[in-house]
Amino acid sequence: MQTALVAVYVTATVVASTYATLSWRRRRRAPLASSLTLITAGAAVWSLAQAVAVGVDSAPTALAATYLMFPGVAMIVAGFLWHTTVFTGRRLEQLRRRRTVLWVHPVLLMTAVVTDPWHHLFFTSAAVHATEGVTVQFGLLYWVHTAYCYTMIGIGAVRSVAAMRRAVRGHRRVFVIFLAGGLAPLVGNLLTVFADHGDRQVDLTPILFLFTASMWWWAERSGMPARRMPVAYEHVIAAISDAVMVLDPDGRVLDVNPAAVGMLAEVGQVADGDVVGRMWFEVVGPQLTAAFAGGTDQQTLTAGDGTIYDVRVVRMRTSDGSTPGAVVVVRDVTELERLRAELTDQAIRDGLTGVYNRRHLTSVLREQADRGRLAVVMLDVDHFKSINDTYGHAVGDQVLIRLARELTAVVGDTGTVARYGGEEFAVILPDAGAHAATELAERLRHCCGQAAVVTPRGPLRATFSAGVAELVPGSGIEDLLRRADRALYAAKEQGRNRVVTDDALAVRR
Repeated sequence: MQTALVAVYVTATVVASTYATLSWRRRRRAPLASSLTLITAGAAVWSLAQAVAVGVDSAPTALAATYLMFPGVAMIVAGFLWHTTVFTGRRLEQLRRRRTVLWVHPVLLMTAVVTDPWHHLFFTSAAVHATEGVTVQFGLLYWVHTAYCYTMIGIGAVRSVAAMRRAVRGHRRVFVIFLAGGLAPLVGNLLTVFADHGDRQVDLTPILFLFTASMWWWAERSGMPARRMPVAYEHVIAAISDAVMVLDPDGRVLDVNPAAVGMLAEVGQVADGDVVGRMWFEVVGPQLTAAFAGGTDQQTLTAGDGTIYDVRVVRMRTSDGSTPGAVVVVRDVTELERLRAELTDQAIRDGLTGVYNRRHLTSVLREQADRGRLAVVMLDVDHFKSINDTYGHAVGDQVLIRLARELTAVVGDTGTVARYGGEEFAVILPDAGAHAATELAERLRHCCGQAAVVTPRGPLRATFSAGVAELVPGSGIEDLLRRADRALYAAKEQGRNRVVTDDALAVRR
């Protein structure tokens, strides 16, 4: 039995020392490595002291080794408090400002241990056995020390449960692992302190701390500390109407809100919404794949059914520049885009007739002038003042509306119709010359002359006069409009209800 215990303790010492060394090497890269180093180093000291206490035949040496395990205990308790503080998301600076707390227990513990042979308040008695180690009777100071240790473990457990409740679902398993790892040595210590081992010195606590170190090592390497996790309060994200998804650095879904569950059921590949733990490309479906796979932080996508989605990817950043994951927000902006398009269209439309306004006309002219051939038809309703005076302004408005409707129907997609001002309209014809524009203007004049507006005095057929001009290479749109307007006034001077081209005027001049 003695040989087996020594072998177990020595093995535990080697393993704990290895953990401590590996953790120390990662202390600059991982925030939990330093505290894990202190814990595993303490477990190594504790295990080595137990190996000596059980293995030697010298009574003084065995008793001294029993006392020397308590520096390891102090290291573990301080490391546990440090580790829990960082793991549960509290600022390490707060612990550093209160670092005196970390030293109080080790100093008092070592003082009690060193002076125990004189006051016997830590161990009231100690019996050294030739082959079974040392058995002791615990004194008041030992129980004070034990109560402090259990209090620190309880505080760490409460902090972990609280942090687990506010963490996203995909990271709660890390806290479960943390709590399970911390529970094992606690159980071992309770068995060591309160179970009857006869004369044998059996202490399971340092051995079970290796289980703790293994669990916490894995959690630190494969998960991430809570202070680096995106805090997602369930009631908050549940109240958000946008679809919210939390992804880890590898693209695995850690959490989704109810809106995301509903959206993914419609456009994704998981009908039941059970997406936590899966990779993003397994759940989003083809409609959103482009946004998730793209390198941009914001995209607007149109699905096959016409639904428009605004997809925003917010990459979380930590103080050290690393990226622990991303929050993806998907919003259905179909109605918003419809309203935006409607408002944009209203801004460039004439309020009465519905055709484009003069500002849009100027914009289109500048755009088309840079592309090549261009012609403009300027037209004006004949005797419009007389129509207003005779029939009233309401009928005059109806004349303008009917004229705009006829112009739009005849021009179609071949050009742009705009209200230039008052009773004057303009038609822009890209890739057209003066001859083609004149032919179109004559068709317009014929159609509009046949259209009648119903009035109390009977049907009213209004005519218009038109001027046509073609863009001259090297000239600007101002010159083009000026020449078309000059041709329009020539048509009015020649008797109205006719089309005149700027080329014809040039020939007469």
